[in-house]
Amino acid sequence: MNNFGMHDADLDYDSALEANPFADAVSPSATTAGAAAERDLHNNDDTSVRTNSRRSSQSTRSEHQPQPNDPIVNDLESLRLESTKPLPPPADGHQEHDDLSEEVQENVYEAEVEEEEEEEESEYSQSESLRVPESGSRPYFHVAVQDPQKVGDAINAHIVYKVKTKTNSPAFRQPEFVVARRYRDFLWLYNQLTLGNPGVIVPPVPEKHALGRFQDEFVESRRIALERCLQKIVRHPMLYGDPDLKVFLESESFNIEKRQKRAEPDTPKVSLMRSFGETITNAATSPFSKFVEVDEWFASKRSQLDGLENQLKGLLKSVEGVVKQRKDLGGAIAEFGESMIPLASAELDRDLSTHLIVLADIQKRMKEIHEQQAHHDVLTLEHTIDEYIRIIGSIRVSFNARIKAYQAYQQAESELQKKQAVYDRLHNNAQSKSAKTERLVGAQQDIHEAKQRMEEHHREFEDISRLIKSELDRFDNEKVEDFRDSVEQFLGSMIEHQKQIVALWESYFEQTEGLAES
Repeated sequence: MNNFGMHDADLDYDSALEANPFADAVSPSATTAGAAAERDLHNNDDTSVRTNSRRSSQSTRSEHQPQPNDPIVNDLESLRLESTKPLPPPADGHQEHDDLSEEVQENVYEAEVEEEEEEEESEYSQSESLRVPESGSRPYFHVAVQDPQKVGDAINAHIVYKVKTKTNSPAFRQPEFVVARRYRDFLWLYNQLTLGNPGVIVPPVPEKHALGRFQDEFVESRRIALERCLQKIVRHPMLYGDPDLKVFLESESFNIEKRQKRAEPDTPKVSLMRSFGETITNAATSPFSKFVEVDEWFASKRSQLDGLENQLKGLLKSVEGVVKQRKDLGGAIAEFGESMIPLASAELDRDLSTHLIVLADIQKRMKEIHEQQAHHDVLTLEHTIDEYIRIIGSIRVSFNARIKAYQAYQQAESELQKKQAVYDRLHNNAQSKSAKTERLVGAQQDIHEAKQRMEEHHREFEDISRLIKSELDRFDNEKVEDFRDSVEQFLGSMIEHQKQIVALWESYFEQTEGLAES
């Protein structure tokens, strides 16, 4: 049941952390986006770690300059001091060349620092203008998926939905707009949000079906699932401002503009579940793939999610059985009523014939009630259970992003160790002081660059880990609320339909009461 059919899913997280120019975009007069948005406000501090990681990585060069207490730097400095002693006196041309080289290197470094500061200042000013105010207010979003229409010929037929959005976010050109989107466009949005937000639990789209996809019941069920997916996305504190979401919601030239946002992967199209397996397989074959979980919290969560998934699959199977039994019961009752009509026509006693006709009519009407109840069961419990089974799949995607970040950190650490070994060999190698100093300078620079890369990957791993913990807390809270609402709606619909059945039987006695007295 969980074969999602994600055609464009390619979970490569190496280039996933992109800038989000529309995140946290609100107007000064924006009001709170409802109780669901208020519920997520407490996660802002934790979930903002990822969005700031890119800015942190840009400033690492200035933050991680050699420190005075670094033994490598001290050793290197002593070598530099020795090399500057007038033994033997260097030639004037060589001295001039060394001074010039140092001056050029210093100018290049200053230019790089100025360029990085300008980029950081530009990004900071843009983030400042679009960030969430201290009051915690967010843009208002109301998204609806409406009016599914079948378009295309017999070979290329597909369903097109109208996506209607209302918002007060200044990131959008208008406060209200409607666009046409098909199922694969929703898949594109899910894949892009997953690639651009590693560690975030992106609400998943419904699974793909090759058969029966044009049946009215299936189309309506998918429409509801797509609408719930979008509503969860625009309520998410880290997704509602994503530039790809903006393109999806308002672009009138979507097929052209989406290609300009992020380059789509050149790998063969595979389903989401298959991509899960390939991610794990690639992790197993990577030379730095030995991932030993060091955080007991994550190990415990993995076990809990596995158990929850099995329980939800069992519950889904039971609900599907109940829905099928309701439909079968409605069909059997209608067939029972149909069999009474010939009997009533052949009956000579008018009163008895009337009783049979009234009973047959009630049985037919009861069939409609049972079918309505089965439909409500699907819309309440079955949809919620199926949605959370798919969300667990998205959680595993975020876990794989964390593993990917850990593998990058491991590889960077290994590279640093290699650079350190090269430096140690050069330091112990018997060479002239001038040649030794020159090579040690290059080796020491390599060490600091490798150290910066390692620290950057380590920060990314830690940021994703903290983000996932925050996301799972959010998942637990939403799960309780969603299932509580679904159970309440399920019980409410059952009570309402039982009242209708009781009313039908009461009408039977009302219609036949005079006949009994005569």
